[in-house]
Amino acid sequence: MLYLKKSGLDKSGKAPIMGRITVNRTMTQFGCKLSCTPELWNPRESRLNGKSKEAVETNAKIEKLLLAINSAFDSLLERKQEFDATAVKDMFQGSMDKQMTLLKQFDRINEDLKSRIGIDRAEGTYSKYYYTRQILAGFIRERFKTEDVAFGQLYERFI
Repeated sequence: MLYLKKSGLDKSGKAPIMGRITVNRTMTQFGCKLSCTPELWNPRESRLNGKSKEAVETNAKIEKLLLAINSAFDSLLERKQEFDATAVKDMFQGSMDKQMTLLKQFDRINEDLKSRIGIDRAEGTYSKYYYTRQILAGFIRERFKTEDVAFGQLYERFI
């Protein structure tokens, strides 16, 4: 379920869109990193009304978000183990503490490569990997507004 946090309007007068997941009597809330003009919000549909550029773009992002949440829920169901709302949120958001992230894995690879310099790897190879990691970190910061991305958050176009 999505709702507007009308008490948290930003400088441009837009309200943040919040999400709520309920599973087996457990509930968790999260910020969707989306905002909209409060007058366009339709609480019954959890969408924006109209055909304005803001409505069309935000509704597309909402649809993508809801698909990711449903996908996380389905993945947890397939494991045939009990889970709660927080597990769905962590899976869909790719909780940095609980999942392997792209830059963490890159760091592991770089550490392994660094320890093999002079044995079966050249120092130039390590510097190229290190540089690639720096560029990737900058891209993630700029594009996703976060410090790292969980593998569960990656999609084909990103790769």
